[in-house]
Amino acid sequence: MSERDQKTSRGRAGTTRLARAALIPHRAAPPRVLSQAPARPMTTQPQLNLLLGATRELDLTRSNDFVRALLRRLAEDPEPIFRATVSGLPRTRRSLATIGLITHFMVRDHIDAGHLSVDEAYLIFLCIVFVLVIDDHMDTVLDPAVTPVEEVEGYTRRLLHACRAEGSPGDADPIIRIIQEIGARLRRYPAYDAYRGVYLQALASMLDGMIQEYRHRDPHAVNLDHYMTYASHSVGITLGLTASLILLGDRALVAHIDRLWVVYEIVAAIIRFANDIRSYERELAEGKFSSFQLAAKKYGIALDEVNFNQHDIIRIIRAMMVAEVYDLKDALQYLHSAGARFEAIIINAVLGVVSLYEIADFHTLRLEDP
Repeated sequence: MSERDQKTSRGRAGTTRLARAALIPHRAAPPRVLSQAPARPMTTQPQLNLLLGATRELDLTRSNDFVRALLRRLAEDPEPIFRATVSGLPRTRRSLATIGLITHFMVRDHIDAGHLSVDEAYLIFLCIVFVLVIDDHMDTVLDPAVTPVEEVEGYTRRLLHACRAEGSPGDADPIIRIIQEIGARLRRYPAYDAYRGVYLQALASMLDGMIQEYRHRDPHAVNLDHYMTYASHSVGITLGLTASLILLGDRALVAHIDRLWVVYEIVAAIIRFANDIRSYERELAEGKFSSFQLAAKKYGIALDEVNFNQHDIIRIIRAMMVAEVYDLKDALQYLHSAGARFEAIIINAVLGVVSLYEIADFHTLRLEDP
């Protein structure tokens, strides 16, 4: 990522924090000490449903016809780079059915109402697949002991340049070709030009977050606030959400991009907290760290005592996450998309992913056929 892009990405996080303060003047504060954690509902899906005004719940036990249709489309896609790349990444390959389930939950109401087509749902599915592909590449293919961070930065600069150039997909690197092909398909929709900057910024922020995670391996050198400025965006949810906005064809938010980024920042923080609660044991085993260790450090628990205080640390993170959910509920009132369709996709994305992380993650969930 270029110096200019890095400044833009870091500046975006700072700008959204200021915007959120103006937008939500009564933001709930996280607990200052362990004994002051708010006695609110935590993070189970029915409680999130109530907080966000949703009625549907996600069945995380079985696949469905729509998921199978998405997987068939992937297998039969005329661009073979998707299935060829996924086949070489076992973790991503195991995640495909779960990605399909989350995609369906995000957009099924709009498909039923005719606001989105199955083809458009498949394109959202591909965006989420890309996030898992690049995350898998960073986690399982690259090794910080072998591949220096400068080389990874050069790779992401090349990827971003290929996306900004918007030429015909033709890069030899399969991951770059995937995101080029996704971009080429999104550009066929009239609203792409309106949200091109948001889409590219979402991609840049995600990649920058992944680079920072790759760079920082010592929890003593990073605090929780710094970690959340980059790690929340590395989850990549804003890429799929922006694709959804483009496909809806709703230009109402063009005049409110700052409000959109406020919502994106909150959503990304919620997903990051949920992810870290689910994955902290694996991260510890892999020599990494997350908000789990950093929340412990922030609230006075020594890093060598983390394993003895897991319940208290999870309670802290869940309290912070629920505070973000309250912020999201407030912030969504300021978006005003056409028919509140985009807000519905955001709510379903949060409900779906948080519900998933309550019991598994993308690559460990096992779905039964009905």
